[in-house]
Amino acid sequence: MKIKLTFLGVAALCVSVVFSQQRAPLPEHLQGVPADKVFSSDRSDTEYRFRDARKGVKPSECTLLKAEDGMPLYDLEVFQGDRSQYSVALNFLTTAPVKKGDVLLARLTMRTLFARQETQECAVYFMFQEASSPWTKSVNTQLCCGKDWKTYDIPFVAHMDIPAGKASVELALGSLAQHVQVTGLEVLNYGHAVTLAQLPVTTFTYYGREADAAWRQEALARIEQIRTAPIRIEVRDSKGRPAKGAEVRVSMERSDFIWGTAVNEGALASEDSLSLVYKDKLKEYFNTAIIENGFKAGGWFWEDSRKRNTLTAFEWLRDNGLRQRGHNLVWPGWKFNPRSTRLIAEQGDSGRFARFIRGQFYERMAYTKGSLIAWDVVNELMHEKDFFAYMPEDEVVEWFKLAKRLDPAAQLFINEYGMLNGAQSPVNIAEYIAKIRDLRAKGAPIEAVGIQGHIGTQPRSPIQVVSDLDLFRPLGLPVQITEFDINTTDEALQADYTRDFLIAVYSHPVITGVNLWGFWERHHWKPAAAMFRKDFTPKPNAAVWEELVLGAWKTRFTAATDRKGLCERRGHFGTYRLEVTYKGQTRVRDFTLDRSGFECLVQF
Repeated sequence: MKIKLTFLGVAALCVSVVFSQQRAPLPEHLQGVPADKVFSSDRSDTEYRFRDARKGVKPSECTLLKAEDGMPLYDLEVFQGDRSQYSVALNFLTTAPVKKGDVLLARLTMRTLFARQETQECAVYFMFQEASSPWTKSVNTQLCCGKDWKTYDIPFVAHMDIPAGKASVELALGSLAQHVQVTGLEVLNYGHAVTLAQLPVTTFTYYGREADAAWRQEALARIEQIRTAPIRIEVRDSKGRPAKGAEVRVSMERSDFIWGTAVNEGALASEDSLSLVYKDKLKEYFNTAIIENGFKAGGWFWEDSRKRNTLTAFEWLRDNGLRQRGHNLVWPGWKFNPRSTRLIAEQGDSGRFARFIRGQFYERMAYTKGSLIAWDVVNELMHEKDFFAYMPEDEVVEWFKLAKRLDPAAQLFINEYGMLNGAQSPVNIAEYIAKIRDLRAKGAPIEAVGIQGHIGTQPRSPIQVVSDLDLFRPLGLPVQITEFDINTTDEALQADYTRDFLIAVYSHPVITGVNLWGFWERHHWKPAAAMFRKDFTPKPNAAVWEELVLGAWKTRFTAATDRKGLCERRGHFGTYRLEVTYKGQTRVRDFTLDRSGFECLVQF
C-alpha cells in the first residue's frame, strides 16, 4: 500500500513493521509491576502527527508499508538541518491521563542510518509535554545513537495533572540532516508503585571519552604549544660564577586566561557562615567573576534590594582582586526587563523607546567604569527579539557605540547560546557570525564573541567542539565561553566531560576564557550542574577543575640550578612570583610570562 503525502519542508516519514524483539525487555524487577500505558505506538501506525515547519523546500513523499504483525517502525529522514530541532517533529497524543507526581517510564528503540556529522550519530530530542501552549515539559532530553539498534529508557515524573489527549509525546529532529528509524515507542505510568530511582535509565556518553582518545593527546600537545612559553632563570654568585644548587621557586599568581564563574550578589553581600565559605571557594577556584543577575535591567531597575546587594558584591569582588565581567546591558525580551519597558515601547514612539533603553546604560556603567574587564552588551540577540517590533534592529549598533563611549577600556562582547552543544551548532554559528559581521560593518565596535556553553545530558563530542570553534577563526575576534555548565545527575559523565571540554577549548587559539555559570548547588540555576553540593562537599567535576585549572595549568615548581647556574622550565601565561635562595640569601621578584617567554639573571 502506498500513500503519497505532501509536506511543507524537508523531511520524509515512512512507517513499516519490525519485530518486537528489537525493543529490549523491561528489567525483571519491573516485569510484574502493573503500569498504565499512557501511550504506545504498538497500537496503531497511523495515530501520529507529523510537523515540518520549513518552507520553500521541495515536497517529499511518504510511503506506508504493511507487513506481518508487529510494531510499527517510523523511518524519519531530514534532508537539510535547521536552526531549531522543533522544525521537524513526530508527535503523538496520549491515550490515558497522568497525575502530578506520577512516576513514568518512556521507552523507544532507535538506530541511525545516516547523520551529517563527524560521529555519524543522530540528534533526536524526546519530550513529554502539554499538547498546547505553554507546552510545559515533564522531560526534554537529547538522544544520540549510531547504526546499531539502541533501546532508551527515560524515567521522569509528571509535572502536572494532564487528561488523556492533552499531553503529547514528541520526537524532534530538525537540527541535523539525518536518517533515523524509531520503533517500540511507549510511555508507562507506574503511579506511585515505584520510585524514580527504581526505574531503568539509559546512560549517556560521548564520542572521544575513552581514556586513550587520540584527540585528547593532540589537544594537550596544542596547549603546550599555544599556552606556554619558556622560563629561564640564571643564578650567579657574588663573583659572577654560576651558582649550582640554588633553590628556584616559581609560582603563578594569576593566569592570563579567564577562569571565571557567575556569582550570586546576595551571597557576596552577606556575612553568614555559608556565604563566608562561598567567598573563600570563589577566591580559591576562580580568577574572574560575573554578577549573575544584579546588573541585568530586570534586577537593577526593578528591585532596590538587589541593587544594594549588587553594589556590595561589586565592591567586594574589586577589593578582593577578582577580575569582573559585566552581564548584561541589554537583553531584548520582555520577560527579562521591568514591566515599564514594554509599557513605554507600546506607546508607539520608537525614538523615545530607543532613548529609554540607552538611558539605562548610564547609571550602571557609571558605577562600573574602570573596574570591569568586559561587558556583555547585548544578550541572546538571535533568540530574543521583542524589542525590535518597536525599534529597528540596527539600534544594536548604537548600543555598542554608547557602551564604548561610556567605558572605553571594557572589552565589548555580544553573547549568544546554541553553540558547541548540539548537532545544530554549526548552523547556529554560521548565523551568529553573519550577524556579527553585519553589525560590525554598520559600525558596532564588537570586540569579542561570547558563546554560552550550557550542556545537557548528551554532551557534544569534544572533537566537534574543536571543529565548531574552527568556524570562528575567519572572524578574527577573541572568543570566550561565557556560561558553562553540564546539567546531568550522572556525575561520572559530568566530570569526564568537564575534563574534555576544558581541554578542547583551552587547546583552541581563539578562546580567551571559560566562565562557569555558577559553582554552588544552593546558588545555581541548574543545581545538578554545580561543582559543590549544598554542604560544600566537592563533586567529581570540582576535582577535575582542581587537577587542570588549579594544577596542571597553574604553573608552580621548585627546582635546583644545574652546574651552569640555570633552571629552565615552561609555564602557562600569567603573572608570577619568583624566589631564589642561595647560601641563606633570598631574592624575590615578580614577572609576567607571555608568548615571548621570560628569562632573568639573579645575582648574589
